[in-house]
Amino acid sequence: MRHYLTVGDLSPEQLRAVVSRAVALRDGAAPGRAEGAIATIFYENSTRTRLSFQQAGALLGLRTLSIAVEGSSIQKGESVEDTLRTVAALGARVAAVRSPWSLLLQDLRDLPIQLVNAGDGWSQHPTQAIGDCAAAQREFGEIRGRTLCILGDILHSRVARSNAQAFSMLGARVLLAGPPTLLPGGLADALGATEVSIEEGLRQADVCMVLRLQRERQERGYLPSVEEYRRLWGLTARRAQLLPAHGVILHPGPQNRGVEIDGEVVTGPQSRIAEQITCGVYGRAAILEAMLDAH
Repeated sequence: MRHYLTVGDLSPEQLRAVVSRAVALRDGAAPGRAEGAIATIFYENSTRTRLSFQQAGALLGLRTLSIAVEGSSIQKGESVEDTLRTVAALGARVAAVRSPWSLLLQDLRDLPIQLVNAGDGWSQHPTQAIGDCAAAQREFGEIRGRTLCILGDILHSRVARSNAQAFSMLGARVLLAGPPTLLPGGLADALGATEVSIEEGLRQADVCMVLRLQRERQERGYLPSVEEYRRLWGLTARRAQLLPAHGVILHPGPQNRGVEIDGEVVTGPQSRIAEQITCGVYGRAAILEAMLDAH
């Protein structure tokens, strides 16, 4: 596999193999080894994704070339293509790119470097999906037959799109719940999911994925107020009691505690958010192994 830009770049069998490899790495399997470097090129702020790519690269023996907009030639107007050519000339074999522009990398496939989508616009976050699937598989042993409920701002979420696709490919049922302005008619069908009320979704969820509420949604008229969102759609401690006893909670971060999720839920017994972050490292290591044919 040369590039990994969407979940759909993998067949269900390939996805299953990569997720299983991520679980094996998380459980102590020896990682493969590769020479060269990984470049992390981030046009948006990030903590978890950037650091997890760096950690994944280190597991495989890769050096890291880390580029952010501030302090780089990007601020002088250097194009994405030229930045990628630069890091390739400096020894990077693969580049993980995060940007606010959907489908940015699709037209750059012919460059002399392998590309990984580290999150693009509202489109996809395919490595996040691998880590999230690995966390769920490690919890339950098998994703097939399980139910994932995604809560919140589905409309603007690349995490929702990638996770809905990946969990479905692995045989899970996907439910979506959110305000009508953030889950417009037809979107659930487009994602191969079922729209439900938040109460119905929680009662059926083996895995509950809570999405971050971006506060600019209120400014743009999607929400009446943050307080109203929390009251109707937030995973409060009381509402979390609707989950089955075995149900687990994920959040792609960063969390707005007291808005889309209560702080005591983040650290509560059903939270697997810390494990989700850890699995994100091994999920990214597994896909890099596959791309670089690391042994």
